[in-house]
Amino acid sequence: MIIVIADDLTGATELGGVALRYNLQVEITNQIDVSITSGTDLLVINTDTRSMAIEQAMERLDNVLRWIKTLSFTHIFKKVDSVLRGHIVAELTAQMLAIGAKRALLLPANPRLGRTIRKGKYYVQDKPIHETAFSCDPEFPVKNANVLEMLGAQGDVQIKSWSDTLPAHGLVVGEIATEQDISKWVQIAPEDTLLAGGSSAFIAFLEHKAKALRCEPLEGNKSFTGFRRPSLYICGSNYEKSIQRIKAWRMVNEPVCYLPISKPGENMDEEELYRWMERVKAALMHHQKAIIAFDNELVSSMPLTPSFLRISMAKMVDRLLNEVTIQELIIEGGATAGTILAHRQIGQLKPVEELAPGVIRCSIYKEPKIWITLKPGSYNWYTL
Repeated sequence: MIIVIADDLTGATELGGVALRYNLQVEITNQIDVSITSGTDLLVINTDTRSMAIEQAMERLDNVLRWIKTLSFTHIFKKVDSVLRGHIVAELTAQMLAIGAKRALLLPANPRLGRTIRKGKYYVQDKPIHETAFSCDPEFPVKNANVLEMLGAQGDVQIKSWSDTLPAHGLVVGEIATEQDISKWVQIAPEDTLLAGGSSAFIAFLEHKAKALRCEPLEGNKSFTGFRRPSLYICGSNYEKSIQRIKAWRMVNEPVCYLPISKPGENMDEEELYRWMERVKAALMHHQKAIIAFDNELVSSMPLTPSFLRISMAKMVDRLLNEVTIQELIIEGGATAGTILAHRQIGQLKPVEELAPGVIRCSIYKEPKIWITLKPGSYNWYTL
């Protein structure tokens, strides 16, 4: 069994979707000390630490690392955000110590999405990352394209090309301009190295280990026939393209229902909440779908933290789902998805379809049975 430790839910499901291409049996868990389904080839553990304070994140990771020592596995991979959000250096250091790795090789870039690392700088579509929408991230705003500064790196962290000699110990960040660079890195990594990165690195890992893991890429993909109805789409992403998409849908009379907002410390106005729920119910009845999001213009005028907004959204969605029946739940934004599923007490997911890179449709193990599709905010919907 392969174990992946991911720091947010959409990152976890993204790699689960990749594994489906190789006909692997995948299970995703947001919990620890749970039973694992017999025959599982890939266990993905979502720590949800990216959105936590570092003290809370490290406590959570320590508990996860204690648990995996009780499990039987052949390989371990650390999933990180492709643009280096989160507590990456601290988590990799702890994980290296826990599994006895001499070094960690961090391969975060994703050339397929135009995300590359060259000469120690991070680029998105050939622009320095701090000149893109990632500079406006509410929790991890990028102010400099220098990779070591993005990581807040101190101590034994180096940036190397795959043609360089690897150090005996410490953390190495790989320079990556092409998918071939990632493959080269994975091929030269010694066995006593903790491999970490995004989906491109994980694909290269599976390709490199395919014979040993007895997994082969499947021929072709099943065509997606559409979401079942009624369906509920939730946008919890602050990514600019996501915000503009919601506005565009509203302009063409798609059933967008902006969530009511209360200030921290104040109770939600019950009449306003009732009216909102009735609008959503009407949309589900007449359109067989509803789209839920916060009004970004209203949110930006109020002193509200991302954590407060996530929890507020999760509480309202939880209350709504107790009163309506839906077939499909589609959530954009990893931290939002994790919070909503926690409120619904959905601890384990089984990926069943990769609709597009990073867009993964899952089944759940508890009643009522619904399909849950998850997508990182900064990824495209492609042709969906």
